[in-house]
Amino acid sequence: MATPRSQLIDPDYPMHYHLVSRCVRRSWLCGVDPVSGRNYEHRKGWLHDRMFQLAKCFAIAIDAYAIMSNHFHLVVYFDPQESYSWGDEEVADRWLTAFPPPAATKSPADQQAVLALHRAIMLQSPDKLMHARETLGSLSMFMKYLKQPIAHRANKEDDCSGHFFESRFYSGALLDESAVIAAMVYVDLNPVKAQIVQDISEYEAASGSARVKLAKNSLARLAAAIQPLVSGLTRERPALSITLRAYLDIVNDCSRDHAANEAVDKQSRWFDRVASLRKRQRAFGSDLALSAWSTDRGWSVPGSPLPGV
Repeated sequence: MATPRSQLIDPDYPMHYHLVSRCVRRSWLCGVDPVSGRNYEHRKGWLHDRMFQLAKCFAIAIDAYAIMSNHFHLVVYFDPQESYSWGDEEVADRWLTAFPPPAATKSPADQQAVLALHRAIMLQSPDKLMHARETLGSLSMFMKYLKQPIAHRANKEDDCSGHFFESRFYSGALLDESAVIAAMVYVDLNPVKAQIVQDISEYEAASGSARVKLAKNSLARLAAAIQPLVSGLTRERPALSITLRAYLDIVNDCSRDHAANEAVDKQSRWFDRVASLRKRQRAFGSDLALSAWSTDRGWSVPGSPLPGV
């Protein structure tokens, strides 16, 4: 029996999570389908644009992502209580940005008039506002509305119907900074591990490439603490202490360890931490953090802690 999502995602306290969602029925999310030979590379842009549009409106921040051939990864910081601190006008504006109403014509003036009408109606309806507030403050709803239009467009393109993504997505709680960094590195190295590219800078549909560009374009950012790539939070997530330079050094070290295929006892501690993400545990962190997280839920400790933490 699947664990209820309410027990996997804390309803009260903000936390980092590693999320994974996969396609079903051998659906190909993007790239070249080896069976049909069709090229779906353009779908990477669909998911990327939708992800960034929604993340600016929901109570989350995205620290890492990777859009692969038949699944995608996210590392997010989610604050389940933040949406309740937003005023009604902010909730309405965020909702209409995330889910803009269809306009009768493509005229900018008509679009603005339709938007203003929907905003006025929403501000006069406490029920609509509460629904919007609860939705924008839900990680499950973020994943639902991220995938829903992608599935619809892909099904239309494939001339079929039914599920495109698995109904449930994987979520692993990241209980301390070491676990967050390990998950980010794991996600950024996915294209390298899949042998699609040799270096993270070569894969445009993952956050590793974006991080490398940030490092090249700004020496100040390279020396500063790593920041989310996109965020809808007004109460910013607690800063990670690691700099962008140090983070990219860890990514490069783990990439070299993976390429060398060294024995486990010769691999770096960071490589061990990153490799442990393959276990798909319910949570990752130190012994103390795992014990506290599991005790709160009345569970046994979910697997071994990250090695060396």
